[in-house]
Amino acid sequence: MPSHRRLGAVVAGLFAVILLTTPALAARWEFGFTSSGTNASAGTESVCVDNGDGTSACTSTFVFVFAGKSRELGSPTVHTKQVCYSESSDTFDNETGEPTAFTGLFGCADTDAISVDDLSSITLAPTEISLVETACDLESCTEEPDGTVVVAGTWTGTGPILSQTSKNRFDNGICVQVDSQKGMFREADFAGTVDGDPLVAEFADMSDGTFSFRTTCAFE
Repeated sequence: MPSHRRLGAVVAGLFAVILLTTPALAARWEFGFTSSGTNASAGTESVCVDNGDGTSACTSTFVFVFAGKSRELGSPTVHTKQVCYSESSDTFDNETGEPTAFTGLFGCADTDAISVDDLSSITLAPTEISLVETACDLESCTEEPDGTVVVAGTWTGTGPILSQTSKNRFDNGICVQVDSQKGMFREADFAGTVDGDPLVAEFADMSDGTFSFRTTCAFE
């Protein structure tokens, strides 16, 4: 998947974690989000390991920063600078490919520690983020606070600045997510740390424009 399309899918996936951790799992849950501004992302590609019990677990790490305007469905527009961090592990049945469980850490923090120089560079000074640990199976989800993490990093643009328009759809059997984005995109190099340890990113990019998605989850 090209990195600008992957960005939309991953960001939508981050908000799916929020939806799956709602205290009362209603029969239907819907969430919408739009944003306009500059963002940057970096992370690791999903790495899958056979658990030896008929399932495999796929893990990934992701950092995302945003500076601009945003609005959630049913809420007013706000101006914000925000950083989000996640570690996730999805477990799948080896025969059917169906998801059987999800565990992860996720958190976001509003911060003034983000500096944007168009799509030349974006810098995040060390920022502490409170995390929530989530564990889901096919029947329910649980969540609990799980400490904090300090994230820092710099994105430096590489290569040409490209115009982008994309629309993606993701369906994990529980939630259906549709996202779209339009604007300018640039691949980037990322140098950053998580709790002082280097985060070796396998992809990094920056973009400026509009982004929107809607997620609908149906629980039995």
